[in-house]
Amino acid sequence: MKLRLTIKIWIILSAILAPSILVAQTLPYGTARMPKNCQSRSEPKKGAPSVAQAKMYFTCDSETKDGETGTGYLTSYIRLTENLTMQVAPKSRPANSTDLKYIESYKGSLAMDTTQPVYDIRGSYDGYVCYDTTRNSRLYPVGGNCKVSRYTSTGICFRNTFDEWHCKMKGTTKEIGDKLPPPQK
Repeated sequence: MKLRLTIKIWIILSAILAPSILVAQTLPYGTARMPKNCQSRSEPKKGAPSVAQAKMYFTCDSETKDGETGTGYLTSYIRLTENLTMQVAPKSRPANSTDLKYIESYKGSLAMDTTQPVYDIRGSYDGYVCYDTTRNSRLYPVGGNCKVSRYTSTGICFRNTFDEWHCKMKGTTKEIGDKLPPPQK
């Protein structure tokens, strides 16, 4: 009787856990979550972005994929954000020269429209850098392929010359750990 119950429990657990274990082992970064991409950056047309909009624009600007999977040593990784908290200043201010530091490290071309108002933001988040496990399984095994840091930051939301919103932050960093699992949501 006990043996049958144990076997039934094992079968049930296997059926529940096997798909997620299989998915984690077959995905190059150990997660189905990939960097977010904003379909539209046009809202709001006037005034400050809402906290939800600012979070979305910040996430789209900060999450990236670099390199191609399976191509070599540490050449492929993704950057993801989790646990993002943010505040948006209710009043705008004019753009100034110090605001340009937020677009210096942006990959590609991003030109701030300095004639448009800027909104200050502040917040914190966990930043994940998750490496490709398909070529670096000894260094970055599945379930232990991410470096995680906590960021406390300030920044701005602004419009570029295509009238699209972007939100960027810079600040202090505290490493949470290395060889940690990726976010699953």
